[in-house]
Amino acid sequence: MENSQKSELISFNQMKDTLAHEIAALIDKRKKDAIIPPSVSYEQGKTRISFSLPYINDSLLVAFVEIIKNHLNNIRVHHFENGYYAFQALNNNLFKTDNILDNIKIELSGITTNFKLDITKKGNLAQEELNLALELFKAAFSAVKDDPVLRLSRVGASVITGNEGLDWSYIAGYEEVKKNIKETIILPLQNPAVYDSIAKLTRVSFESNRPKAILFEGPPGVGKTTAARIIAGEVKVPLVYVPIESIMSKWYGQSSQNLASIFDACEDLGGAILFLDEIDSLAGSRDDNMFEATRRVLSVLLRRLDGIDSITNTVTIGATNRKNDLDHALISRFDQSIHFPLPNEKERAAIFSNYARHLTNEDLTVIAKNSGDLSGRNIKDVCEFAERRWARKLIIKKLDPSPPPVEYYRYSVRYWMDGNKV
Repeated sequence: MENSQKSELISFNQMKDTLAHEIAALIDKRKKDAIIPPSVSYEQGKTRISFSLPYINDSLLVAFVEIIKNHLNNIRVHHFENGYYAFQALNNNLFKTDNILDNIKIELSGITTNFKLDITKKGNLAQEELNLALELFKAAFSAVKDDPVLRLSRVGASVITGNEGLDWSYIAGYEEVKKNIKETIILPLQNPAVYDSIAKLTRVSFESNRPKAILFEGPPGVGKTTAARIIAGEVKVPLVYVPIESIMSKWYGQSSQNLASIFDACEDLGGAILFLDEIDSLAGSRDDNMFEATRRVLSVLLRRLDGIDSITNTVTIGATNRKNDLDHALISRFDQSIHFPLPNEKERAAIFSNYARHLTNEDLTVIAKNSGDLSGRNIKDVCEFAERRWARKLIIKKLDPSPPPVEYYRYSVRYWMDGNKV
């Protein structure tokens, strides 16, 4: 670079302190989990500043290009395709191409998740280059405050509104489970004023007595997710479904940031039912073998459920089939645990009747008696297998459509019970 620019260089420690001070002023208490400060390093003679982005879209790209143009005189687009965008600073004298790759470079990467921005340069940064890094971070920070539904979709969460025609009759049996859900979750959400008025009459310092976190535990396929969908439909709030793989990331700090941003977006929706599926994979017991990334995720989860950053308008439902693997501190954060057992014989008959309504009560009773340890999802799979086998016969024999006879369901049950998955 030219001598006039070299005089503007600042030391690495001064640059790092300035960056930390400026960014600390941006991040308020509520956003401290959702926005992770940039990582700053100096290795092999290169300065590197990296930070996560909420997403990369056209408007954010335009904003970044404007910022880069305002702080750098000569710049070239090194790469500009979906998933990777790179800008390379040129020398002050455009006719000199020596050591051009030593100049500052800005790279944006990410297609569906794990969006990030990297700023690299050989040696130390100039003050104007530090200003550029700060402005890019500010633009990324402000981008987090957009539509909460979009923010949720960008981290892989699904927002479901309405009950999609589902009601409690869709889950056959489970009367005790349904009763617990209605008393523990639905009544408080439908009648918040009653619960708050009781808390005001009984407590020295008011705090809500309504549930903030419920644990659904039981084997796979027993209706935990379906129950959450029905709850959201009854109380008329969005259901935010979060598969664990959408949270976990290979990038350091990204997983905890994803979870924090999900909680923030749910609050910005004005309240939601947040359904964390397979929560045992997200927050297992703490021990010496726990990865640091998992510790950070668990820390965010504990604080958001019952801590200094706790949620106020969102009810969290954690689902697990391995309750014993959960961290004890996390279990204590749940107001109540609701157990979903495998259906008994009577309940299995009722579930079979949902998928094979043409069968007689006697047929349903016999099939249910011979299908011990099947979950509701298993029963659905068994019935679908019977239907597919019957459909093949109708097609081959060129027969008119008709429901499968009971023998096909009996065969499907035996096929499953013998260890074959349909």
